[in-house]
Amino acid sequence: MPVRTFLALPLDETILQDLVRAQQTLSSAGASVRWTGPANLHLTVKFLGDVKDADLAEVCRIAGDAASQVEPFEFSVTGLVSAPPAGRMRMVWAGVVEATGRLQRLQGMLEDAYAALGFKKENRAFHPHLTVGRVKSGENVARLRAAVDELAGEEFGVQPVEELIVFSSKLTPSGPIYSPLETARLG
Repeated sequence: MPVRTFLALPLDETILQDLVRAQQTLSSAGASVRWTGPANLHLTVKFLGDVKDADLAEVCRIAGDAASQVEPFEFSVTGLVSAPPAGRMRMVWAGVVEATGRLQRLQGMLEDAYAALGFKKENRAFHPHLTVGRVKSGENVARLRAAVDELAGEEFGVQPVEELIVFSSKLTPSGPIYSPLETARLG
């Protein structure tokens, strides 16, 4: 049976708490939003989708190989953004800034290695972000946009990155459940 799989970077508790506080502030706008729970907040580096059981070991091996070739780094979590910025709002996300280029390098290595294994390559550029919530309807969206704009300059912290995690994702009616399959150390 295939396993829905993605690779991500975890967040420390301080950043998670600050993002949850921002969600609580935004929820006062009264919009219909499915907020990402703290256990599910992470920086997705590569989404693979359904992976055959027979391929999971190779998926994990590739993650370890790529991670070992990239030195540890850090990124800052800065500001909230309405996505898209105009038209029907679909998401609220927090920006990610990584100055060394290591995050882009890691993502590019994974993209190429998994494409060679037969996984679909992304057809758009990688723009790292943290999905804070998904907008479910147009109710009170103007108020939500205004609340997001007020937090556009918010600094949520700096995240050191020393590991890449391969996660499975089980979809349930109450939301996805993520379970780590493998942890790959950077460097």
